[in-house]
Amino acid sequence: MSVILRLQQFLAANGNLNPKLLADGIGVDARDIDTSQGDFRGLRGAITVHTLTGYGLQQTSIYRMGRDAPSDTAYWLAFDVDADFARSMLANDPLERTYYTGVAGRPRYTDTTFLGTAPYPTGSVELGIPAPISTIVLALDVAGEAPNETRVYTDTFVRANGDESAPNTGASTITVAGGSTVDLTGLTAPPGGSHGITLRRIYVSTGGGPFQQCVEQASGITGAADTGVRGPVLSTGGATNKPAWLPPPDSMAGITELWSGMHGAFDDKSYMTSVPFKPHAWPVEYRRAIPDTIVGTAKWGQQWLLATTGLPRVVTGTTPGGMADAPIYFRQACRSKRSVRSVAHGVCWASNNGLCYHGQRGTFVMTERLLTKAQWRALNPASIIGANWGSWYVGFYDNGTTRQGFMIDTEKPDGIIWLNQGASGVFEDSVSETLFLVDTGNVIRKFDAGLVDSATFRSRVFRHPMATNPGAARIIGTTYPVTFSLWADGVLMVDARTITSDEGFRLPGGYVAEEFQVQVVGAGPLEAVFVAEEMADLP
Repeated sequence: MSVILRLQQFLAANGNLNPKLLADGIGVDARDIDTSQGDFRGLRGAITVHTLTGYGLQQTSIYRMGRDAPSDTAYWLAFDVDADFARSMLANDPLERTYYTGVAGRPRYTDTTFLGTAPYPTGSVELGIPAPISTIVLALDVAGEAPNETRVYTDTFVRANGDESAPNTGASTITVAGGSTVDLTGLTAPPGGSHGITLRRIYVSTGGGPFQQCVEQASGITGAADTGVRGPVLSTGGATNKPAWLPPPDSMAGITELWSGMHGAFDDKSYMTSVPFKPHAWPVEYRRAIPDTIVGTAKWGQQWLLATTGLPRVVTGTTPGGMADAPIYFRQACRSKRSVRSVAHGVCWASNNGLCYHGQRGTFVMTERLLTKAQWRALNPASIIGANWGSWYVGFYDNGTTRQGFMIDTEKPDGIIWLNQGASGVFEDSVSETLFLVDTGNVIRKFDAGLVDSATFRSRVFRHPMATNPGAARIIGTTYPVTFSLWADGVLMVDARTITSDEGFRLPGGYVAEEFQVQVVGAGPLEAVFVAEEMADLP
């Protein structure tokens, strides 16, 4: 007489390997399990904390402003398209400058002055600032008495927050006596559209020297005079060592915070970096092309991974002009931009063959031994939205019937936990260390924050040395009820029996088998499940 089955770990599931060969704690099904305390217990449900109002369509991208203080409700930006968000990297940023791509056709900029009332933001401007284009008309006003000098003039547009455009590409030249006053007319009127332009700065280079500011005035004024005042040197272009601070391409996507004050983004087969601490400025010289189309990007440390339709690539460098990329010879094309997610030690993304990883732990398909290719593809990899929650990669997918999720521990990817919860979009809040989800009906849910849900764990197949009849079982736990099921040689012998205490209970007789499998369903916590030949054999 003996114990037939002893189950004391409930870790995760494996749908690929032979169920008779799985390691302790790995089953064939694991759903909504919280493994943080080493026993069997359910994750807490995702609790509704806010409902987005003023939207006609289901929102799929969310971001919370007011990031300096934890909140569940203030202030949610939401869009019904795939959008990416990045915050200013300025040390002193009282207005919480926020940049986003994928919305309204062009990259955008907003801050707390634009918030208004929900739906947020009520205002924004285009991220880039166009440069003036009209040639400045120069004329001598009052002649000076010093020797002749040659002056070259250019101008820029400036936003209310101080962001400045590239200089006018058409320079204007005049030779006058030193000390002369020069009239400047024909200045470019501010362009149409939403740019937030409020000022114009005019710069002059004298005798081949640096361009220095000589005028600052309201942007709508189209005439000015150079009276000899000289100010700061032009920093937004105009020399070979100063690339022009151009607006980003209209189709730029995936804006993200990098390092050393740089922001990164991509456009088709090109990746690009901004001028440090100036994410409105994207010089052409800071753009690089690669062979394959970029699908999505994410970083860890000072490495920026580009997930593409071909080989992934890693970008490194400490300055915008010094960024360089190298291929990773790992043929796992990215299927979902929104699946690309940073974790503490690397980056994950969804390919046709599984959840891929590159980082400090190597380069591999994380799900290769956990799911068959058919099982993975049934999730519809192109639909996967990824999130990082603690050490876990949390993925949400839409298989055409339901939207659900899964979790894989990136520190120890021995199995997969399935989730009944789905999501249309995610936001990782670093202030409160909370994962927020936008769900059907435009509700915002806080992941693992409500009441404990019911969890499910179906064990591996335990093989007994000889055919036998299990006569008794015992479930040791803290909270009941729990439902118990038993399979013998693949046949369901006990179907979801309700167990209400840790006392042993009898099992049906009249058969013998060699292979046994159990399933428990409940909120837990539970510590162990035992199946034995006789009641006296139970621990």
